[in-house]
Amino acid sequence: MSSTATAEVSAEQPRRRLPQINLGRAGELLPLAVALIATVIVFRVGSEFFLTARNLTNLLVQMAPLALVAIASTLVIVMGEIDLSLGSVAGLAGAFVAIELGHPGMPWWGALALTLGLGLCIALMQGIFVLFGKIQSFAVTLAGYFIWYGVQIGILGSKAQESVRRAPIAELSSSRLSTSVAIGLVIIIGGGLLAIRYFVNVRDSHEAKMSHTRLLLTTGLWAVVIALLVWFVSYLKDGGGVPLIFAIVMGIAAIVWVILTRVPFGRHIYAVGGSEPAARAMGIPITRIKLITFAVAGALAAFAGVVSVSYTGGATTSTGGGVLLLEGIGATVVGGVSLLGGRGSVWGAFCGALLLAAVQNGLALLQLQFYVVYIAQGGVVLFALLADSAIRHRLVRQ
Repeated sequence: MSSTATAEVSAEQPRRRLPQINLGRAGELLPLAVALIATVIVFRVGSEFFLTARNLTNLLVQMAPLALVAIASTLVIVMGEIDLSLGSVAGLAGAFVAIELGHPGMPWWGALALTLGLGLCIALMQGIFVLFGKIQSFAVTLAGYFIWYGVQIGILGSKAQESVRRAPIAELSSSRLSTSVAIGLVIIIGGGLLAIRYFVNVRDSHEAKMSHTRLLLTTGLWAVVIALLVWFVSYLKDGGGVPLIFAIVMGIAAIVWVILTRVPFGRHIYAVGGSEPAARAMGIPITRIKLITFAVAGALAAFAGVVSVSYTGGATTSTGGGVLLLEGIGATVVGGVSLLGGRGSVWGAFCGALLLAAVQNGLALLQLQFYVVYIAQGGVVLFALLADSAIRHRLVRQ
């Protein structure tokens, strides 16, 4: 929501209604779509292996931790804050779950629950410092970045690594869904979301006087997306099938999307990020909204650490850290999430993570030196920032 729109909310009617937040514009995702298509074309020309089912399956596994951190960053940035500790929280969580799984009496679900709780409590504590200590989130979480990385190194000890061999955590990244199950999930979940979107568009069409043709076109486009997903799932069969962890991350992204766009709590997050004074005037509990959002982001970062150690086979001092954090924030920017808060889509951030992971994967197939990966990813983020700036100026003029 733009600051202009939120400023028009009257303080004399604090609980009358929530503002009608524009949660998605096709133009905002256009640069990302163009970048994804260009990336696929360039790397397909450069390497015959890029679009093989096996490589795409590996790519979906590799992007999972990044996507989780990108979703966590999106939640925090949309509400007008930032969390620079997410990478360190992921690293600490990876080390913690690896150590806990090393105890014979600890069940895997107990270790997982404790790890997610650790990430939640860390982020909640930092949120308390931000809100009650009146300190900028940038400063608090920057301190957290160093603190939790130091704790990660400390608990790993002199050997600086801890292997993970306990199922199902150790097998989380290698497990695959059967093609029939994956197609069934796409049809059921996609069909359900399509039906919800259709009825929402019908309602909006009456309010905005949208033409029947445009309504059918919008619904048809989503149906095409579902059909493409079904084809993609079938194509991945030759690579072993859809990775279980990718399906889990997609499910998490869908849940976050529903909360942000269909639940009052999510609309409150956008309202707080768009204009905190206006949100306070509407009676929105800003402190509670921010504390819960920080906590959820911390839990997501912790799960990213669990996924990382599942993929690499163990926790090291390089698990998580600054690279994962910066790539996660970069994915949110690439996905159209405004660093000013109040605007952005979780699916945009998810696709931004996919784009950055695809760039890294494609450059690796081309056997270029590793520093080129950082240069290319930085160029992609810069392009996204320029696109975001152009979109913001267009919205201001409207």
